Amino acid sequence: MKRRAQGEGSLYFDSEKGRWVGQADAGLNPKTGKRRRLKVIGGSGETKTEVATRLRNKISDLENLSASAPKTVADLVSLWLSKGAPKNMDRRTLTMVESMVRNHLITSLGSVRVGALMVEDVEAWLDAKAETMAKSSVIKLRSYLAQAFDFGIRRRHAVWNPARIAELPVGATDRRSPRALTAPEAKALLNVARHHRLGALVTAGVTLGLRPAELTGLEWAAIDFAQKTITVYQSLQPKATRDSKSTPTLKGTKTGLTRTLQLPAPTVAALERHRAAQVEERLLVGDRWPLKWRDVVFVTSNGTPIDASAVRKLVSRLAAEAGLQGVVTPYDLRHTATSLLSAAGESAEKLADLLGHKDTRMVFKHYRHPVTSTISTAVEYWDRATG
Repeated sequence: MKRRAQGEGSLYFDSEKGRWVGQADAGLNPKTGKRRRLKVIGGSGETKTEVATRLRNKISDLENLSASAPKTVADLVSLWLSKGAPKNMDRRTLTMVESMVRNHLITSLGSVRVGALMVEDVEAWLDAKAETMAKSSVIKLRSYLAQAFDFGIRRRHAVWNPARIAELPVGATDRRSPRALTAPEAKALLNVARHHRLGALVTAGVTLGLRPAELTGLEWAAIDFAQKTITVYQSLQPKATRDSKSTPTLKGTKTGLTRTLQLPAPTVAALERHRAAQVEERLLVGDRWPLKWRDVVFVTSNGTPIDASAVRKLVSRLAAEAGLQGVVTPYDLRHTATSLLSAAGESAEKLADLLGHKDTRMVFKHYRHPVTSTISTAVEYWDRATG
């Protein structure tokens, strides 16, 4: 049997997987001085010679890596977040991705060397995350890691992408489905909201279907109490900074659309109560009330913006006080408004205008839910048809 030349590595057949496997000592890393090990797993039907060729190519690529290549996965992902991701994501999405990556990816895989990360490492990490996270979140995490490695390969910081090969956990559960409250549930929530400092935010969410960020970005100048209208033209979004902290900023709506909505009587009353209470709060706080946010409708008792986590806690607390079963989120208020109005006979076109969408596709696909225990469509039709 011909002996393999030094630097070509070793090959063996894994009978359990039915595939050829190649391993090699790639020498010392010129940057760290540590020894590098490479492993190549053949595909189904791939020959020994083909695996050997891939192994040699991988060794060659590694030797040609950029001298400034990030050493660890944390270094590579951080570089992608600062250089690559901002070109393809808006500020809001980037902030969410940064938070998810730092909390769930870097803490687990960050210390692993870029060249040492194997498919099995990625799959073990995904398996662990699937025990506590929804399937959609696990998919996002794998995608972010894969994008970071794609970025690294383009810059010759990495030679392959283990995240693109890693399989998702079999037992990963689907994400939570949005919920729409029934009419009695919505009334119970509104009754409780009347007595809370920020209850008007929940009332506006249930009656108008505004996005959570549109609610927290609402300004008094957008509300015309004389005409009983509200103009939705902006939202409150976090702004990522280099130290990974966030400061909020006001920007346009998610779809870039501006819409003026007529206010229902309960919403007008709730906003008037809120305005009177806020005037008193501002008098108590005095000069400490931030001028930057002086016109924002829903703020903390110190006059600072309300972040998304505070809104989630608010809705969850009021839902519990109202005796509602299960989880209720800020976006469920938007689903509730749409579903109740749809059940009352409002057209999908009007609902799309209310929600700030360009067409009715999102209304049909995401926002309409059954909110009654029985469906009376057939009865209503035949009662009309038979007189």
